[in-house]
Amino acid sequence: MVSKWFIFGLISLHLMGCAGGNEMCKASIGHGWACPPTWYQWGRKCYKAMITEPMTWFEAKEECIKMGSVLVVPLSQEETDFLMLLVPESSSIWINCNDLEKEGTWKCQDGTDEVELRTWPTKGRQPSNSGGDEHCAEIRPNGIWNDNQCTRKRPAICIHPAPQLHEEATVFVGCQQDMDTLQ
Repeated sequence: MVSKWFIFGLISLHLMGCAGGNEMCKASIGHGWACPPTWYQWGRKCYKAMITEPMTWFEAKEECIKMGSVLVVPLSQEETDFLMLLVPESSSIWINCNDLEKEGTWKCQDGTDEVELRTWPTKGRQPSNSGGDEHCAEIRPNGIWNDNQCTRKRPAICIHPAPQLHEEATVFVGCQQDMDTLQ
């Protein structure tokens, strides 16, 4: 009995019991999580890096909403490190944190909940509200947060939960003798 795994689109197929020839083979469709094309997956989340045309914080937030997602807020240092891999080395990125309602009261939202993690620098005076108009948060290339003018143009990253693939099922597919291709 031959058993092989194939990735077919967003679905993994496990072929079982192909003796060869052009017979039908039993395949199980696995379950898990998968992101749409052009999105990056990390854990059970999908990330869309918008780096070709930098935008204001407001534009970035709106673009994410149009895609059924929200502007990212990292929940761990590991997630921050992953995000910084998605953008050019020297780029800061917008995140979904601001003090627009009340100066000095920063609100960060991941779409449903306010998040507690905030990685402002331990030395220095950030958030500084320099010039009296820095109300939106960005992550600098070193992974540290900074407040900046919301009208500055920056790359951004959107996030949404990775869609779960359907439950495991058994299907029959055609296979060739060498089982390198599906028909």
